Amino acid sequence: MNEPLLTSEEVGKSLHPVFDTQIINYGAYNLVFATGSAIYRNPDIAAGQKPEQNHFLIGYRELPQEVIVAPVELPAVSAAGSPTSIDNTNALRAYAVGPRSLGLESTNGTSFFLRFQEKMEVTTSAGSGILDQRLDIEDFFKFLETSWLEPFED
Repeated sequence: MNEPLLTSEEVGKSLHPVFDTQIINYGAYNLVFATGSAIYRNPDIAAGQKPEQNHFLIGYRELPQEVIVAPVELPAVSAAGSPTSIDNTNALRAYAVGPRSLGLESTNGTSFFLRFQEKMEVTTSAGSGILDQRLDIEDFFKFLETSWLEPFED
């Protein structure tokens, strides 16, 4: 049986509830989707996380400056752990690893390595499709450059 082919908009709509159900005032955040990994050095924080986190919804807003990283389990499209808020009070470091890859670290020992693709195939329980987030990624990196991002050095 073939799974349904989803439009980019349908893929985005299928991912949103994972973020929206966990974050108060979720409408104030712009979202981008990334693959990568997470390390939780604080045992209390690690206890609320599922192992092998590979997909993340990243919410960001300018006022107050904040990034929220919400792990997503695919294809179920469910939370893969508790979201992590990184803001001016707990941001340790944000650094570019490559043109569309970055590291985010907070003072509580949590760190993320995130890779962003302008167009990426996403498989959900509702079907598969190509998520086109070129403009969203550009906006996200502009936000980071004015906030915390250390430049990528070749």
